[in-house]
Amino acid sequence: MAVKAMKKGKRELDFADVDQGATMLGLLGLIDPPREEALAAVQDCRSAGIDVKMITGDHAATAGAIARLLKLADDPKVVTGHDIDRLDDEELKKVVREATVFARTSPEHKLRLVTALQAGQAVTAMTGDGVNDAPTLKRADIGVAMGRKGTEAAKEAAEVVLADDNFASIVAAVREGRTVYDNLRKVIEWTLPTNGGEVSALIVAIAFGLTLPLTPIQLLWINLVTSVALGLTLSFEPTEPGTMQRPPRQANVALLSGFLLWRVMFVSLLSCWGRSSSSIRRWSAGSRSKPRAPWWSTPS
Repeated sequence: MAVKAMKKGKRELDFADVDQGATMLGLLGLIDPPREEALAAVQDCRSAGIDVKMITGDHAATAGAIARLLKLADDPKVVTGHDIDRLDDEELKKVVREATVFARTSPEHKLRLVTALQAGQAVTAMTGDGVNDAPTLKRADIGVAMGRKGTEAAKEAAEVVLADDNFASIVAAVREGRTVYDNLRKVIEWTLPTNGGEVSALIVAIAFGLTLPLTPIQLLWINLVTSVALGLTLSFEPTEPGTMQRPPRQANVALLSGFLLWRVMFVSLLSCWGRSSSSIRRWSAGSRSKPRAPWWSTPS
């Protein structure tokens, strides 16, 4: 900051008037520090195996300083837009994995960076608020636009709009998504064995001519209780401890894994044996209901 006395009566000020003759008063520095919740959110992302990368038009030194303040990486590597222009697509795929900060970038650079990440089989989420961010938001697997300061073009191109423009909201959404996925697996893990045991027991009883272990009313009542009451309980279970410390699952991983299918079959067989054994005991004890002939026998 500087001051210079002007002639009396001067009404207009040009750049040439302050080229020389000014007296320096001091230096003024401005800083826009990240919010506290953003610092915690970045650490949550790192513990969850999510790489957070900064793409900005600021100077490389400024972007690197903010990245170190946010602790985006132990030693954040800074790449400028000029460096990106000199790389081909194959070289960029390697650099985009290693680098954390991309400074002095243009909208074209953002699009190339997202495309390079996707070429490396990475699921990419992109945040943006300007008109120039719209193509990149559309290209990303998950486009996240700012709801407050974002333009309408960015909101239209994105899949998710943040109502509070807070990075911590993205981390909260990831946590909630993992919770929903875990609860969905829980519901499947007990629903399939329950239904599988019921169906298997009925098939065994019909095949060997035994007394049905379950009547239709009993079957409907069990399904009503398990599917509605217990299912709702499992679906609203809170987040498990350590949910955000697990690495992300692969995008091509099936919901029903091999271990889950094996467990469903094993528990179904145990349930079938428990239900079928009661019918066998009643049949061997000479119950009033006469056993039916097996399905493969010829009636006399």
